[in-house]
Amino acid sequence: MPLSLSIPTPDNFSFKECLWFLDRGFDDCLHKVQGGSVTKLLRIGSHGHSLLRISETVGALRVDLLRGAASEPEIVNYITEWFDFGRNVGPLKTIASRDPHLHQLVEKYWGLRLISIPDLFEVLCWSIIGQQINLTFAYKLKRSLVEAVGESETYEGDTYHVFPTPEQVLRLSFEDLKAMQYSTQKARYLHIVAEAFLAGDLSVEKLSLMESTPEMLKSLMNLKGVGEWTANYVAMKCLRRPDAITYGDAGLLNGYKHLKGMDRKPKREELEDFFRQFPGWEAYIVFYIWRSLA
Repeated sequence: MPLSLSIPTPDNFSFKECLWFLDRGFDDCLHKVQGGSVTKLLRIGSHGHSLLRISETVGALRVDLLRGAASEPEIVNYITEWFDFGRNVGPLKTIASRDPHLHQLVEKYWGLRLISIPDLFEVLCWSIIGQQINLTFAYKLKRSLVEAVGESETYEGDTYHVFPTPEQVLRLSFEDLKAMQYSTQKARYLHIVAEAFLAGDLSVEKLSLMESTPEMLKSLMNLKGVGEWTANYVAMKCLRRPDAITYGDAGLLNGYKHLKGMDRKPKREELEDFFRQFPGWEAYIVFYIWRSLA
């Protein structure tokens, strides 16, 4: 029998909403959602790979360690970060009431948590992969990269993958990546990011020492291939900056347009005026607007 543990869920949490976000029909190769659970292969701690299956019980998440030797604290820390358990989201309802359209949206999807990508290298690569293409094609590109050089484990007939390391990505030449339908520009940016990690120029620890989000964004945008959208996405999804806003994101623009019943693309100034009402909750509001696109 697999090792099992129970992690109490915080108030204002919906596992159903989080599973919806993880299973939006885009063929994500880094986890599998089935039967009310999500199964994910992790590279955590000093124990190699650990395969976890996460499901819901009354007032808690049940985590089954199907394979590997991750410790209970390592598992709890990962789940806590992945589902943003450490944040008290209770005030969001009151804050969202400053805008009646947003308030209805938050009420409809209440309990959705800002699901993170804890691996800084993964989130940077993923944001570069997704630049200026639709999500379906972006997930196809990600799968080709992961299956080419990432590590995997097979369990009960299903194969589970972990995102490649910088060293593994650099094993792929530009020609290899172009054969997978990566543009020359994306291939170059992936190599630049991988080399920056290996040189020690990028780390969560270094970025977390920065006092303000603008300082963090500026540091990220010093890296070739990282613009404003990518930097804000990384700040939001990995570095947990609550005031990150993915300006220029097609999902945000379309979601806001729908939210406000507009017949045109919103202007940058309109978005700035809107988000100014919700200091400290901008990233969560972006996430809820994305949810509304279902």
